[in-house]
Amino acid sequence: MKNILLIGARQNKFDANDRGGVTVLFELLIKEFHSRDITFDVIDTLKANNGGSLRTLLGSIKSIVMQGCKYDHISLHGTHNSFYYLAPVVLLVAKICKKRTSIRLFAGDFGDYYDSANPLKQWLARQILQHTDTVFFELKFLVERFITYNKHTYWFPNVREAAIQNVKTRKFRKKFIYLGTINKEKGIDEIVETSKRLPEEYQCDLYGPLIDEKYNADYFKSQGVKYMGVVAPHEVPALLEAYDVLVLPSYREGYPGVIIEAFAAGMPVIATKLPGIIEMCDEKKNALLIDVGSTEQLYDAIVSIDEDSYQLLHQNALEAFAQYDSEKQTDNFLTKIGYTFDSKKRT
Repeated sequence: MKNILLIGARQNKFDANDRGGVTVLFELLIKEFHSRDITFDVIDTLKANNGGSLRTLLGSIKSIVMQGCKYDHISLHGTHNSFYYLAPVVLLVAKICKKRTSIRLFAGDFGDYYDSANPLKQWLARQILQHTDTVFFELKFLVERFITYNKHTYWFPNVREAAIQNVKTRKFRKKFIYLGTINKEKGIDEIVETSKRLPEEYQCDLYGPLIDEKYNADYFKSQGVKYMGVVAPHEVPALLEAYDVLVLPSYREGYPGVIIEAFAAGMPVIATKLPGIIEMCDEKKNALLIDVGSTEQLYDAIVSIDEDSYQLLHQNALEAFAQYDSEKQTDNFLTKIGYTFDSKKRT
């Protein structure tokens, strides 16, 4: 294989703070490609960079048709929207020009989307999966479910750079942190109610953008909860060093990047029993898992941690990060799509 055409959503050119998880992962893949001796080009599918949804769709289709035949491999990276709208075009161009293809589906909701789709859309999904050379899902249970339609279906999880890992020993100081968007489905109500019951020596602070009308600085102040504002991505590693445990009682998640960042910092997690989180976290090894919506279980999990149990959770969290190392997973991706490279030649 000589060159690759990557298709996916790039960083917002007009707002550096607009950094969705899909964009972060695609930009990280591009960075990994730059660090290797790989010839590639990119078609940007972020609507903010291309004048809106319709212009982005039409522009992407045009670019795939005009450029696709110039490359040995066409690789589409996106959510179910890209899968349905762009994958058929990719496969048609690849068939005409005799090129190889891969699709990487971000997030963990593809199974739900497939189940709720009409028979025609389900048929189209199966055709796309069957005719793509290599398919990647972010969650293992999606690999297991859809490998029936394509035996070359693999796991490509949410990842982070190994450089963010901090292996220093931690001590338990009863300091807990929530880091993410501030809205109901993240379990913010459960955190607020739990915080009210915690003994005075416990600290549980909230960080992230306010996107639900119910929540604002005055509301949290009235509840006796510390809302600390928004954190820039480059500030996250240092921020996590100031806390002991990540709290993430979400109602739905895929593979949360914040859990990977916590593991990189040797920080254990208290999170809900969702499919993606269960894949990432080992109960009573690097995490404590609770039922969705259970304030009582959240409280019990927090107060159950002491210095001895924390040290075990901390060490296992550090070890858990290895499988989310961007460099290793990119090497695996390239191997699976048949790209021959020298792993020692990196810049």
